[in-house]
Amino acid sequence: MRKTTIDTQNPQQVRAYELIANTNSSFFLTGRAGTGKTTFLHNVQEMVDKNFIVLAPTGVAAILAGGETIHSFFGLPLEVCVPGTCGQMNEAKILTLRHADTIIIDEVSMVRCDIIDAIDYTMRKVLRTTQPFGGKQVIFVGDMFQLPPVIKHGAEKELMRDLYRTEDFFFNKADVIQRMRLVKIEFQEVYRQGDRDFLRVLEHVRLNKVTPEDLMRLNSRVCQPTEKDGIVITLASVNKTSDAINQKRLADIDATEYTYEGTVDGKFEERRFPVDQMLKLKVGAQVMFTRNDSQKRWANGTLGTVSKLTKDEIRVTLENGETYAVPCCSWDSISYEYDRDERKMKKEVTGTFTQFPLKLAWAITVHKSQGLTFDKLSLDLSHGMFADGQLYVALSRVRSLDGLFLSRNIIPQYVRTSREVLTFAVGYNDDRQISNEIESGKAVYEALRHDDYDEAAKQYLLLVHKKASEGDIREAMQQAKRLLDTMVCDDDLYGIIDTVPGDLKTAEHWAPRFIVALLSLYLGEYEQALQFANKVLALHQCQEALYVKSRALAKLERYQEADDVNGTMIEGLDMAILDAKVLYWVAMLNETHIGDPGVEAMRSLVVARPKYDRGILALRGFMKNHGLKLDKLTDSNCELVDAFNADISNEEFAAALMECREKAPKSISYLLRRIKRQEFKEELTKA
Repeated sequence: MRKTTIDTQNPQQVRAYELIANTNSSFFLTGRAGTGKTTFLHNVQEMVDKNFIVLAPTGVAAILAGGETIHSFFGLPLEVCVPGTCGQMNEAKILTLRHADTIIIDEVSMVRCDIIDAIDYTMRKVLRTTQPFGGKQVIFVGDMFQLPPVIKHGAEKELMRDLYRTEDFFFNKADVIQRMRLVKIEFQEVYRQGDRDFLRVLEHVRLNKVTPEDLMRLNSRVCQPTEKDGIVITLASVNKTSDAINQKRLADIDATEYTYEGTVDGKFEERRFPVDQMLKLKVGAQVMFTRNDSQKRWANGTLGTVSKLTKDEIRVTLENGETYAVPCCSWDSISYEYDRDERKMKKEVTGTFTQFPLKLAWAITVHKSQGLTFDKLSLDLSHGMFADGQLYVALSRVRSLDGLFLSRNIIPQYVRTSREVLTFAVGYNDDRQISNEIESGKAVYEALRHDDYDEAAKQYLLLVHKKASEGDIREAMQQAKRLLDTMVCDDDLYGIIDTVPGDLKTAEHWAPRFIVALLSLYLGEYEQALQFANKVLALHQCQEALYVKSRALAKLERYQEADDVNGTMIEGLDMAILDAKVLYWVAMLNETHIGDPGVEAMRSLVVARPKYDRGILALRGFMKNHGLKLDKLTDSNCELVDAFNADISNEEFAAALMECREKAPKSISYLLRRIKRQEFKEELTKA
């Protein structure tokens, strides 16, 4: 059996592996055609002990990637997703999402920005957190220099323009991507083509840097293939051309036509069929395989000629002269489910489509050729090349220049690359950013894996202090945002740093002022924290600065003012998405200093963060303050509920809680169900 591994001599593969294996950080993985992105991701899923979900924008792409479609998994509508669009996910999907570690979105260059924002909002709402994508690692995979996302002209395009203020609706234009730091790793070593001169020309086409010499070299291939060239596929820019070529060539063959009908078992949507359900063939027809062969006789994209047909058999001759009987293949429609007993993600097959893995292939469109590789191809330029990235996709499908045939000269106008893509690509393989991401990701990874929000918050605060001390304010702000998205209770953060970099105090921009406010709070310099939080709020209204201000006021025992700030903070929140630190702090301030019951707010926190024992302990204390106890519905499995209600100390109950987490998870589940369903009486009044 072949050992699954990565190329340790490839620095980009090593860094991408490190991000996947040792961090929870999201990132963009790209690379020109043939750089091995698909192979790398397949190997990593075998090597890394994580629960992966693979998603793709189209049914065929999802089938090829061995995953599910984005719309199916998240339950998104097919129209434009306006802000606040939340997918309709059933309980099984939600459970699967909760237990997933990493989500891979393949062919992301085809995914519109509104869909990315809808994915983010759905995940934050379902997982009850303010963290981007619900705190899950998302790996965006694709080549942005290929064809852009499809958008219908008319009202749909006008709406997208209004929402995103752009003409290009690439995934990176999503609001969530703009708010986060997304590092970009580009695989640069090409494993597919061996013609180095051709590779250089391809790179110039990709980057819109074509020289007259490049055009001369390409246009030297203006010629028609002959019979001695063997099997050649035509790529066309429009469907009409490729369909017409295939139907004419099939009709021109003077032979009996056979029809092979594919079968469906279970649920398999027709639009996701990887080949035609009704496959029409004649002996002599040129076909393309649409599936890798388990015996490695052919691969997805291999061309051949039909040499024999019967009612039940198809024989195809490949370019190497070998002839094979082609067996039927089955493609599975996948749905993800979480197995509670094994604590692993499992793929559930919801349907199977069975058909011969062949399609007529005298011609296909450039769009449908994405992801395929050919030894020889003829590029039909009768309709030109009208889309950004279209020429690059077409040329990069062939292994060498000698295998390329052009119907006419390529002119400079065909070389089109989106300015947005060129701008985005400037940040590829930024060593400093990637190193920072690996450093911060490693620092918090184990804590986040075990839902230890307090330890993760400590590590983030130490990173904020370190980066601020180094003068890297942008990185300090990145880590500050992650600190405040992750944190629930900040009691353990006071006193773990010992200085505030002095040069930041004279800065005029709100960002370094915010860092001063944050660090001053946890240093114990509360007046200074309040002063700088107010300076930030005078320039830039943000929830983070309001939180620091409220905490500083409370430390100065100005509780009513802190409560007023909390009111402003809550007004600015999307109540469908939980801000755990705000909920915890509001509950604590109300219960301990303002005189309003904090029981209901703390109960909401426990429901959203069931593994955060500090919240359960706080709720228990609040209920005791009001003489409340949890109801019991049965006499069995109630030991932990009995301990919750008993007159033991919080330290004793915390020990019982910890023991049950290790040895009696059913007791924990029962306790949490009782907390979730408890009805607190209206007699809860101010103390």
